Amino acid sequence: MRYLLTMICTAFLIMSCGSDNDEAGGKEPDAIAKRTVMAYIMAENNLSGNAVEDLREMKEGSRNIPGDVNLVVFVDNTDRNTPPYIAKISGGKIYKDKEYNKAGEEFYASDPQRMGEALNRMMTAYPAEEYGLILWGHASGWLMAKDTVDYHAATAESKTMHRAYGYDNGSDMGNGTHRKWINIPTLARVLESMPQRFKFILADICNFQCAEVAYELRNVTDFIIGSPAEIPGIGAPYDKIAPLLFGRSDDFYKPIVDTYFEQKDYYGNTTPLSVIKTSEMENLAAVTGDALGALAAGVDIDTENAIFYFGEKRGTTIYKTLTDINCVMKDNLPDAALYDNWKEQLDRTVVYRTWTKTWTTSYPLNFLFEDAGEHYGGMSMFFPKAEYDGMVFSYDYNNDIKLLQWYYAVGMERFYQNRE
Repeated sequence: MRYLLTMICTAFLIMSCGSDNDEAGGKEPDAIAKRTVMAYIMAENNLSGNAVEDLREMKEGSRNIPGDVNLVVFVDNTDRNTPPYIAKISGGKIYKDKEYNKAGEEFYASDPQRMGEALNRMMTAYPAEEYGLILWGHASGWLMAKDTVDYHAATAESKTMHRAYGYDNGSDMGNGTHRKWINIPTLARVLESMPQRFKFILADICNFQCAEVAYELRNVTDFIIGSPAEIPGIGAPYDKIAPLLFGRSDDFYKPIVDTYFEQKDYYGNTTPLSVIKTSEMENLAAVTGDALGALAAGVDIDTENAIFYFGEKRGTTIYKTLTDINCVMKDNLPDAALYDNWKEQLDRTVVYRTWTKTWTTSYPLNFLFEDAGEHYGGMSMFFPKAEYDGMVFSYDYNNDIKLLQWYYAVGMERFYQNRE
């Protein structure tokens, strides 16, 4: 999830600002744009104040975008007077689509059908030669929850924050009794149903740069821009990156990442970021499978010294789950030639990355890594371990990973044969 120390301050924005949109006009007629970028803002949760600020930034940034492109948003927040809506942001103003959600219905933005309907409407109402998508909200990589199932505040399940991408409280934040997420395989199916493949997905959400996620989404987007780590609550600096989202160069993603990386959070930290070229994911899966074949089947991979982006703490022990793929491979592969061959493919897959020694996290852990570049791969990967079978964790890691295509693409079921 995004790190949330901002909420003490930003919560007041909801009470003072009311509706996010300031222009009630209908959709402007559009010709075929060069690119339409759609932001899916799932903010009916404790990030609602951050959404208000990011929309303000988008409005400011829209003053500097070309006239032959579209910046469009779907917004669902905790404002009781504003049901979910679609709007175009242009020239420093928000123009609400009056024909969308005319009944003013409240619904779960994490519901796959509703999400598909909203994205489809934006793509057809704002046609373009190509499309980009911003995923905005909470997330935790590939980690699995039951698809759009209620988690009630009275249960232990709600406290462990089972999740993937979301979440949505469904009927404003006030009742606090419902919380629904969308899992990555379900998200992939929604995006696969769109009329056109995306040029890029900017994941302004935590822990999205996983091998498991990128492999699941390889058929829906050319590039994924995001972080393997947690994203601070302030998210991307949209006033600065809005014009960059429409860059036309082959490496259009570099200024987006560099500008995002320059932004410091409330503690003066920056965020590790990367860009994944999804057309290389199958090649990466193949060489990763070969690398696993060189290791002893049934033997736990050593992650003791690995850079990691998510872990569960039990007493003084941290069980690392979202570990940096490059760090683990470098530490475990038996010879340099095998690693070098694997690393060459990783570099063709993770085509751009920025690294920082320390970043903000909501976990009480020390994330100071002195080894700045040698081990950082810009992508995490989960490695099943016997110890995950014998303890009660927030997630059923060793079983849930089997629901992801990456597990089979790399032959993890063979490597992990003693655990089946």
